[in-house]
Amino acid sequence: MKSGFKVYDSAKKLPDTWDEIAAKKVFIKKDFLTFLEEVNYCNQSYHINEEERIIMVNYKLKLDLLTFSSSLKLNFNIRVVGIPLSIACEGFVCAEGKLEVLAKYLKTFPLLLILNTDGRLPIARANTLGSYVMEIDKDFDGIFMSLKSRYRRRLRQALAKSEYLQISKLANENFQEQHYALYEQVYERSEGRLEKLKPEYFCKMDAQMYEIKGSEEELLAFFQIKQIDKEMVFLFCGVDKESNKKYDTYLNMLIYMVRLAYEKQCIRLHLGQTTGYSKSRLGAKKEIKYMHLASNIIPDAVCKKLLDMLGNKEDQ
Repeated sequence: MKSGFKVYDSAKKLPDTWDEIAAKKVFIKKDFLTFLEEVNYCNQSYHINEEERIIMVNYKLKLDLLTFSSSLKLNFNIRVVGIPLSIACEGFVCAEGKLEVLAKYLKTFPLLLILNTDGRLPIARANTLGSYVMEIDKDFDGIFMSLKSRYRRRLRQALAKSEYLQISKLANENFQEQHYALYEQVYERSEGRLEKLKPEYFCKMDAQMYEIKGSEEELLAFFQIKQIDKEMVFLFCGVDKESNKKYDTYLNMLIYMVRLAYEKQCIRLHLGQTTGYSKSRLGAKKEIKYMHLASNIIPDAVCKKLLDMLGNKEDQ
């Protein structure tokens, strides 16, 4: 035990207190973390301070540290505080007023990269990729009419092509190599690439999937979403780049998600951290996200300079 924290190397060993502290944050609960160990093992470790009501997940990742801001490469292994699944949520839960306690603990490690915070953590920080969120307070027609005219014009162009698309549910057991190949296309094109998921994740994840086919029954795309209470989260997708130009597949996929969220009586749709231009056209708002560096061997001033170089300048 260090600084009141206990450390576990398996989510199955975590005490019941862990889920009490996690509360409604599904992606940091024991069952989900156990699932991630099975499908995406990254040397995860779990840290809990029961007295201060703090939990934290970190994992090992071979990361191009310049991935957030540069075409250059700087690959090395680093411990990351986050969920080992490329989603826009923090890898810790901290009781109100206890961020200083967490920050002091994080600074006992040689080097930690902390991702996707709201910026309040009192450690050197920089902007990272923002996350896009839509409030679902009306149906798609109402959302459409509230948009700027240039956005409405672009959506009309996409909707004109939607009549050639077939969107249907995709059962986990029907996820095939051709679906995974589309995911790989998106992964290779994406900003801020972190871990690459294996097919096993898609075959076993407790979420809903849909596939999109064209006028000749050709597979164009798939996407994965998860509903948590009254909120819907867009997790991952695969989209064929070439046919996207013909069908506006990606934009029609986002439109379908908005309609689906409304049908399921969700109040919020989380659209993730990439392709912000397309999501903004639908009226999604950007939530600023931050990353931090903590170290017991590198001075705070140096960490800050490193972050200034690595941070996402578009979000400043």
